[in-house]
Amino acid sequence: MERDYLVGEWDISKILITLLVPLSLFALAYAFWKKSWKYGALVINLIALLKIVWSIYFGMESGLSVIAPAVLGLLICNGIIGLCYYFLKNKKSP
Repeated sequence: MERDYLVGEWDISKILITLLVPLSLFALAYAFWKKSWKYGALVINLIALLKIVWSIYFGMESGLSVIAPAVLGLLICNGIIGLCYYFLKNKKSP
């Protein structure tokens, strides 16, 4: 499905949707650069949810196969972010 999307006809809407990928990664990097755990986690969750919606919308039934790995990856990312936040917040300065 993704290959068909990429090699298919490109119009302005497809270009704008595709530009969301680097923009979202920039937003993610910026959030963590500013040490905003809350916004970083929010951006990761939005990226995963938009990926699920995009896959279902463009892939129909084949897009449903993305849900389980995306949710698992989202849980892992949220868990790692939570652990890092906890340990860095409770880190004692020398």
